[in-house]
Amino acid sequence: MYKKLFLSIFFITLFSGCAKHNKVNELFQTNKAVEIANDYKEILSYLNTYKVKLDKRNPKQFNKDLKVAIHNQINSLNNIVSLKNFDNEILINYKQYLDMAFSSKNVYFRNDYLILGMYYMIYDSYSLKEFHKFTALNYNKEKLQNLYKNLHILRWRIKTAKNSDGKYLFLTWQNNWQVEFINKNIKNLNEINELTYIKTAKESILSPSNFSFEVLISLMILRVEDTLKNIGSEPSQITIDTIKSLVFII
Repeated sequence: MYKKLFLSIFFITLFSGCAKHNKVNELFQTNKAVEIANDYKEILSYLNTYKVKLDKRNPKQFNKDLKVAIHNQINSLNNIVSLKNFDNEILINYKQYLDMAFSSKNVYFRNDYLILGMYYMIYDSYSLKEFHKFTALNYNKEKLQNLYKNLHILRWRIKTAKNSDGKYLFLTWQNNWQVEFINKNIKNLNEINELTYIKTAKESILSPSNFSFEVLISLMILRVEDTLKNIGSEPSQITIDTIKSLVFII
């Protein structure tokens, strides 16, 4: 009798403990999911800021008619704004948008391709089409690792990419005198002193570059790192070859 009573108490305690453990684990994973949601919300906030700065720095490279729609899409997690390629075909994934953004050919509204490419990359990586993630285990590790790598590639390419004429595709880090220097194709360095922003003392050749664009993407990368850790995955090692890659991972 006592033996049966003991076994009954043992099994009740065992299963009760398992249930409590499962609930604690579920709560833990749910809390992690909340942190991940904060990560992608912050990333999208950085993206909005990035668009504002990029359009201001490159005012001829964005479609003013789409400006509000793109911001609204980023804020509401929609995917309704679409652009087309050179063959007038609607682009279907973020790699196609980014390839257009960095094409050496003449691209109208290049900023929009870059911003939408970044947005759809984040949208896909965090599976925002089904953004009600109740636990951290619902997120795709491989997609988030690819996002981490692609952001490193983007940070490098935005800073260095040029068109077929040797001009930068996106003005970000350059000072105004450097832009004028590039556009005038000056060969004689003595002519630098005649550049408008140097001559009027608004800038000097020692003026620091504008790193705010890189900082915003760096903040995105840090948020993705946090997400990867929350889903139990360490960020991949990034090599120089990866950073300088011409191919975005999908």
